Amino acid sequence: MPPKSNRRKSKNPKQQWRVKQPTRNWLELPSDLMLNILQRVCAHDILENAQKVCTAWHEICKDPVMWRVVYIDPMLIRNNICSYHPHLSKLSVDRSQGQLVDLTLVNECNAKLLQYVADRSSQLRRLELVFLHDKFASEAFKKLSLLEELSLETIHILEEDIEAIGCYCSLLKTLKVNQKGIYTEKEIAFAIGKNLPHTNQTIYNEVAGAAVASLQQF
Repeated sequence: MPPKSNRRKSKNPKQQWRVKQPTRNWLELPSDLMLNILQRVCAHDILENAQKVCTAWHEICKDPVMWRVVYIDPMLIRNNICSYHPHLSKLSVDRSQGQLVDLTLVNECNAKLLQYVADRSSQLRRLELVFLHDKFASEAFKKLSLLEELSLETIHILEEDIEAIGCYCSLLKTLKVNQKGIYTEKEIAFAIGKNLPHTNQTIYNEVAGAAVASLQQF
């Protein structure tokens, strides 16, 4: 019978060949790399979770660069993809410190919030609104003169709203409208052609029930 010590070793013959895997300390990653990673996290979880991990992450999450592109959809909360943070839209705008260039608000916007965004986001280039809870606030676009792409889905807009957008947003290249108001899609298309004279070409198509106007500039 082999010695007792030998019997112990024979129970796990591969144990001596195991290589201990190195552990990764995320806190040691360079701040610019960590910022790049956290930019892929939804805004809800940045405010509710990521920024609470440590002081370094909290500082990164306060960086305005983190908030240049913001997508907010309460459906993510209801589906438990993200946790909920009250006043998320305003907090996101505030943290961008005027550097916000791309904003999507799904079932999260009203006239007051739209004006809040416009007052603090003069660099905005792309805006997508899905369902507005009250009257469309076309006056807010006075302060969005750099806007190049605008998408309005399930929003009641009038011909005068199109006129205001054309007047205030001279750099607009793409306008997408899924109209559910008192005007027909043809009337909205006519308003687009009439009130956007700064474009050389206007194309209006119906795609999957949506009115899409592509404004090509030369």
